[in-house]
Amino acid sequence: MKRLLFIILISLSVVSARADERSQSVLRRVAEYVKTLGEYDARFSVVAGEYRTTGQYCVAGDAYHIVVDRAEVYSDGKSRYEVDHDRKEVNIDEMDIENRNILDNPTRCFDFVGDEYASMVWTEMGENITLLLKANDTALEGEIYLTVNRNNGRPNRIVYVLYEDQIEVDITSLERRKGAVPKFDASKYKGYEIVDFR
Repeated sequence: MKRLLFIILISLSVVSARADERSQSVLRRVAEYVKTLGEYDARFSVVAGEYRTTGQYCVAGDAYHIVVDRAEVYSDGKSRYEVDHDRKEVNIDEMDIENRNILDNPTRCFDFVGDEYASMVWTEMGENITLLLKANDTALEGEIYLTVNRNNGRPNRIVYVLYEDQIEVDITSLERRKGAVPKFDASKYKGYEIVDFR
Protein backbone atom coordinates (compact mmCIF):
# COMPACT_ATOMS: atom_id res chain seq x y z
CA MET A 1 0.00 0.00 0.00
CA LYS A 2 2.79 2.43 0.95
CA ARG A 3 4.61 1.58 -2.28
CA LEU A 4 1.45 2.33 -4.31
CA LEU A 5 1.03 5.72 -2.60
CA PHE A 6 4.70 6.47 -3.25
CA ILE A 7 4.32 5.67 -6.96
CA ILE A 8 1.19 7.86 -7.20
CA LEU A 9 2.96 10.79 -5.51
CA ILE A 10 5.97 10.44 -7.84
CA SER A 11 3.66 10.32 -10.87
CA LEU A 12 1.81 13.45 -9.74
CA SER A 13 5.06 15.35 -9.20
CA VAL A 14 6.24 14.42 -12.71
CA VAL A 15 2.94 15.58 -14.25
CA SER A 16 3.14 18.83 -12.25
CA ALA A 17 6.73 19.45 -13.37
CA ARG A 18 5.74 18.88 -17.01
CA ALA A 19 2.82 21.31 -16.61
CA ASP A 20 5.17 23.93 -15.15
CA GLU A 21 7.61 23.45 -18.03
CA ARG A 22 4.76 23.79 -20.52
CA SER A 23 3.40 26.95 -18.89
CA GLN A 24 6.90 28.47 -18.81
CA SER A 25 7.27 27.64 -22.50
CA VAL A 26 4.01 29.51 -23.19
CA LEU A 27 5.18 32.47 -21.10
CA ARG A 28 8.44 32.61 -23.08
CA ARG A 29 6.39 32.65 -26.28
CA VAL A 30 4.34 35.58 -24.91
CA ALA A 31 7.51 37.47 -23.94
CA GLU A 32 8.93 36.91 -27.43
CA TYR A 33 5.69 38.11 -29.05
CA VAL A 34 5.71 41.35 -27.04
CA LYS A 35 9.46 41.82 -27.58
CA THR A 36 8.96 41.51 -31.34
CA LEU A 37 6.36 44.29 -31.22
CA GLY A 38 8.88 46.64 -29.58
CA GLU A 39 7.11 49.95 -29.00
CA TYR A 40 3.41 49.20 -29.33
CA ASP A 41 -0.20 50.38 -28.99
CA ALA A 42 -2.93 48.35 -27.29
CA ARG A 43 -6.69 48.68 -27.04
CA PHE A 44 -8.64 46.85 -24.35
CA SER A 45 -11.97 46.45 -22.59
CA VAL A 46 -12.38 46.20 -18.82
CA VAL A 47 -15.07 44.55 -16.68
CA ALA A 48 -15.01 44.86 -12.89
CA GLY A 49 -18.35 43.96 -11.34
CA GLU A 50 -20.95 46.37 -12.75
CA TYR A 51 -18.23 48.64 -14.17
CA ARG A 52 -17.49 48.30 -17.89
CA THR A 53 -15.31 50.48 -20.06
CA THR A 54 -12.69 50.53 -22.80
CA GLY A 55 -9.24 52.04 -22.93
CA GLN A 56 -5.93 52.16 -24.68
CA TYR A 57 -2.27 52.41 -23.87
CA CYS A 58 1.06 52.76 -25.61
CA VAL A 59 4.46 51.53 -24.44
CA ALA A 60 8.09 52.32 -25.27
CA GLY A 61 10.65 50.76 -22.94
CA ASP A 62 9.70 51.80 -19.41
CA ALA A 63 7.58 54.75 -20.62
CA TYR A 64 3.85 54.51 -21.19
CA HIS A 65 0.59 56.42 -21.58
CA ILE A 66 -2.82 55.01 -20.58
CA VAL A 67 -6.27 56.44 -21.35
CA VAL A 68 -9.36 55.03 -19.62
CA ASP A 69 -12.62 57.00 -19.54
CA ARG A 70 -11.86 60.51 -18.25
CA ALA A 71 -8.48 59.58 -16.81
CA GLU A 72 -4.95 59.40 -18.17
CA VAL A 73 -1.71 58.04 -16.77
CA TYR A 74 1.73 59.02 -18.00
CA SER A 75 5.04 57.51 -16.95
CA ASP A 76 8.63 58.14 -17.98
CA GLY A 77 9.76 55.00 -16.16
CA LYS A 78 10.64 56.93 -13.00
CA SER A 79 7.53 58.90 -12.09
CA ARG A 80 3.82 58.23 -12.61
CA TYR A 81 1.43 61.09 -13.45
CA GLU A 82 -2.22 60.21 -12.91
CA VAL A 83 -4.62 62.76 -14.42
CA ASP A 84 -8.28 62.87 -13.34
CA HIS A 85 -10.12 65.19 -15.72
CA ASP A 86 -13.38 65.11 -13.75
CA ARG A 87 -11.71 66.22 -10.51
CA LYS A 88 -9.17 68.37 -12.34
CA GLU A 89 -6.38 66.77 -10.35
CA VAL A 90 -2.94 65.35 -11.12
CA ASN A 91 -1.33 62.90 -8.69
CA ILE A 92 2.40 62.32 -9.08
CA ASP A 93 4.17 59.39 -7.48
CA GLU A 94 7.24 57.22 -7.95
CA MET A 95 6.88 54.51 -10.56
CA ASP A 96 6.71 50.92 -9.30
CA ILE A 97 8.61 49.26 -12.11
CA GLU A 98 8.00 45.79 -10.63
CA ASN A 99 4.20 46.17 -10.81
CA ARG A 100 2.65 43.86 -13.43
CA ASN A 101 -0.93 45.14 -13.42
CA ILE A 102 -1.91 46.23 -16.93
CA LEU A 103 -3.77 49.29 -15.56
CA ASP A 104 -0.81 50.38 -13.41
CA ASN A 105 2.26 49.41 -15.42
CA PRO A 106 1.60 48.02 -18.90
CA THR A 107 5.34 47.86 -19.63
CA ARG A 108 5.58 44.60 -17.64
CA CYS A 109 2.00 43.31 -17.69
CA PHE A 110 2.93 40.23 -19.78
CA ASP A 111 6.37 39.63 -18.24
CA PHE A 112 6.07 36.49 -16.11
CA VAL A 113 9.11 34.49 -17.25
CA GLY A 114 11.40 33.51 -14.39
CA ASP A 115 10.95 32.47 -10.79
CA GLU A 116 8.97 35.42 -9.41
CA TYR A 117 5.67 33.74 -10.36
CA ALA A 118 4.58 30.12 -10.16
CA SER A 119 2.65 29.12 -13.27
CA MET A 120 0.52 26.23 -14.43
CA VAL A 121 -1.78 25.44 -17.35
CA TRP A 122 -5.35 26.15 -16.18
CA THR A 123 -7.56 25.54 -19.22
CA GLU A 124 -7.26 24.94 -22.95
CA MET A 125 -9.89 25.73 -25.56
CA GLY A 126 -9.24 25.79 -29.28
CA GLU A 127 -6.19 27.89 -30.03
CA ASN A 128 -6.34 29.55 -26.59
CA ILE A 129 -4.55 28.41 -23.46
CA THR A 130 -5.06 29.97 -20.03
CA LEU A 131 -2.33 29.98 -17.41
CA LEU A 132 -2.76 30.48 -13.68
CA LEU A 133 -0.06 32.67 -12.15
CA LYS A 134 0.67 33.25 -8.47
CA ALA A 135 3.47 35.40 -7.06
CA ASN A 136 6.04 33.49 -5.05
CA ASP A 137 6.26 36.53 -2.78
CA THR A 138 3.52 35.85 -0.22
CA ALA A 139 3.07 39.61 0.28
CA LEU A 140 1.61 39.77 -3.25
CA GLU A 141 -1.79 38.16 -2.82
CA GLY A 142 -4.22 37.14 -5.52
CA GLU A 143 -4.20 35.17 -8.74
CA ILE A 144 -3.68 36.12 -12.37
CA TYR A 145 -5.23 34.22 -15.26
CA LEU A 146 -3.48 34.91 -18.56
CA THR A 147 -5.08 33.67 -21.80
CA VAL A 148 -2.89 33.58 -24.90
CA ASN A 149 -2.91 32.23 -28.42
CA ARG A 150 -0.96 28.97 -28.15
CA ASN A 151 0.27 29.26 -31.74
CA ASN A 152 1.90 32.68 -31.72
CA GLY A 153 1.95 33.76 -28.05
CA ARG A 154 -0.33 36.78 -28.49
CA PRO A 155 -1.91 37.71 -25.12
CA ASN A 156 -5.69 37.90 -25.46
CA ARG A 157 -7.03 38.26 -21.95
CA ILE A 158 -5.81 38.83 -18.41
CA VAL A 159 -7.91 38.44 -15.26
CA TYR A 160 -6.88 39.60 -11.79
CA VAL A 161 -8.57 37.91 -8.82
CA LEU A 162 -8.19 39.04 -5.20
CA TYR A 163 -10.60 37.45 -2.75
CA GLU A 164 -14.09 38.32 -4.08
CA ASP A 165 -12.86 41.04 -6.46
CA GLN A 166 -12.16 40.34 -10.11
CA ILE A 167 -10.97 42.57 -12.95
CA GLU A 168 -11.20 41.18 -16.49
CA VAL A 169 -9.21 42.82 -19.28
CA ASP A 170 -9.64 41.73 -22.90
CA ILE A 171 -6.90 42.84 -25.29
CA THR A 172 -8.75 43.83 -28.46
CA SER A 173 -5.71 44.98 -30.47
CA LEU A 174 -1.93 45.02 -30.28
CA GLU A 175 0.03 46.89 -32.94
CA ARG A 176 3.51 48.31 -33.42
CA ARG A 177 3.63 51.99 -32.57
CA LYS A 178 4.83 54.47 -35.16
CA GLY A 179 5.13 57.66 -33.08
CA ALA A 180 6.57 58.66 -29.72
CA VAL A 181 4.78 57.89 -26.46
CA PRO A 182 3.09 61.06 -25.11
CA LYS A 183 4.87 62.62 -22.14
CA PHE A 184 3.33 64.47 -19.21
CA ASP A 185 3.22 68.20 -19.91
CA ALA A 186 2.08 70.31 -16.95
CA SER A 187 1.20 73.22 -19.25
CA LYS A 188 -1.71 71.13 -20.62
CA TYR A 189 -3.29 70.97 -17.17
CA LYS A 190 -3.42 74.58 -16.04
CA GLY A 191 -6.02 74.97 -13.31
CA TYR A 192 -5.58 71.36 -12.18
CA GLU A 193 -4.55 70.70 -8.59
CA ILE A 194 -1.18 68.92 -8.61
CA VAL A 195 -0.41 66.60 -5.68
CA ASP A 196 3.16 65.30 -5.58
CA PHE A 197 3.73 62.23 -3.36
CA ARG A 198 7.37 61.68 -4.39
